[in-house]
Amino acid sequence: MLPWMSRTLFLHLIKFSLYVLSGCAAAVADLGSYFLLLALGEWYIAASVVSGVVGFFTAFLLNKYVVFRKRQKFVNHLGRYFIVDMANLAIITGILYLLVDKGGMDPRPAKFVALAPMVLWNYFVYKFAVYV
Repeated sequence: MLPWMSRTLFLHLIKFSLYVLSGCAAAVADLGSYFLLLALGEWYIAASVVSGVVGFFTAFLLNKYVVFRKRQKFVNHLGRYFIVDMANLAIITGILYLLVDKGGMDPRPAKFVALAPMVLWNYFVYKFAVYV
């Protein structure tokens, strides 16, 4: 901890760093399964939905137990997380569709572009609406 940094700020930075790391792990699971399904010839929308489910479970478990350290209320947290993540999946799929079908973008980099807006705002949604 730096001399000018308060303990509270330090703890928030640690928690946010854990969130970023768990998000990276979930992104690897999501994108890895997406690219695998594309390589196997799956339609990019179906691949995105399936990989979104893989990412969902990876992120949920890491956020619940590693980042926010919530051991109780599994079903409650899962329900809230599911609602938020399904909204995210709908938004990501819509952006992906617009980028690929309407914008002519390759589906591989389009997935990265579609995921980007979700990263920052999800931290606050999870912290203040899901894991309460």
